[in-house]
Amino acid sequence: MEDWKEAFECEYDAIVLGTGMKECLISGLLSVEGKKVFHLDRNGYYGGASASLRLDDFYEKFRGKDAKIPECLGQKRDYNVDLIPKFIMASGLLVETLIHTDVARNMDFKPVDGSFVYRKGTIAQVPTTAGEAMTSPLMGVLEKGRIVQFFGWINNYDAKNPKTHKAGTFISKTLDLTKMTAKEFLAYWELDTDTKEFVTHACALYQDDAFLSSPASELVARIKLYKDSFLAFEGMKSPFIYPCYGLGELPQVFARLAAVYGGTYMLHRPIDEIVYEDGVAVGIEAEGVVARAKVIIGDPSYFPGKTRVTKTVVRAIAFLDHTIRGTDNAESCQIIFPQNQVGRQNDIYMFLCGYNHNVTAQGRYVCISSTVVEGIVEGMSTEEVAK
Repeated sequence: MEDWKEAFECEYDAIVLGTGMKECLISGLLSVEGKKVFHLDRNGYYGGASASLRLDDFYEKFRGKDAKIPECLGQKRDYNVDLIPKFIMASGLLVETLIHTDVARNMDFKPVDGSFVYRKGTIAQVPTTAGEAMTSPLMGVLEKGRIVQFFGWINNYDAKNPKTHKAGTFISKTLDLTKMTAKEFLAYWELDTDTKEFVTHACALYQDDAFLSSPASELVARIKLYKDSFLAFEGMKSPFIYPCYGLGELPQVFARLAAVYGGTYMLHRPIDEIVYEDGVAVGIEAEGVVARAKVIIGDPSYFPGKTRVTKTVVRAIAFLDHTIRGTDNAESCQIIFPQNQVGRQNDIYMFLCGYNHNVTAQGRYVCISSTVVEGIVEGMSTEEVAK
């Protein structure tokens, strides 16, 4: 009997479908806890929708098997192009998880060179310190004084220390962030509209203005995380780090962790259906063979009819031979185009990375713009939606 059929005949604690970041993380953690895990993917590579593809795989995915790769791009083996680009907050939960599980030692990370925001036709660095704020072109003289006080208060704020909750130079007021909304908190500081925009969208990284009704404590926590991430490692020019060879390394490192602890992996293994009994998923079936488990976990593509679309994201991917104007020749950076600056309901995120992070050939960069699709797009091509 073929090996894959023998693996299917076993019973597992968990079957995991798809090798995206979440699936591989769960698989790795379950295996470390001694659970018997069976992990499959219909694709021949790790990462699922969040994979990093070689140049030939990238062109085949979007242009077909016969697509010709421009010679000017160089060697295909030099490329690792993210399908879903994302820089990693250096003091965020993902980094804590990598350190806690000890898989970080099997990966190489480098700092990202810059974090920028677009305003009125200009790209500027996101200021997070008093010095940066005073020299930033994003604000006028009076506004710079207000933002310095704002950032100073946030730097000193400690949720457990009531003394740090007081604000105001001449008239002191205690700011209870658990009882204030984000809108009320921002109104207290009297920041102008453009300043509030870069603070909430470029520092707190909100993609729209729905956060305004949320507790102010959440807004402050996100800004503190952004600022604290600059101090996470030496040589940080932004709050972000990024793995060498692309984000696709993250699922693979957790997959290797699962394998070390006895997890069974299969790529190129599609399944025919999820097996249900009394409405509960109990196994998977492929070519008439059923594997059973106590828990079935998978990415949404494995559960047709069980999910619903809430948002759709459109991305434009370009290969460049230069850095982006206005970024001081940053070899890697994020640029945020706030919604109100570009007449949209959602922000546009631009990602640039290149040879220094081992994702392109030398002298080449991959630039990816992403945003949430707005309006009616039924019947439109991807290119039409992007425009």
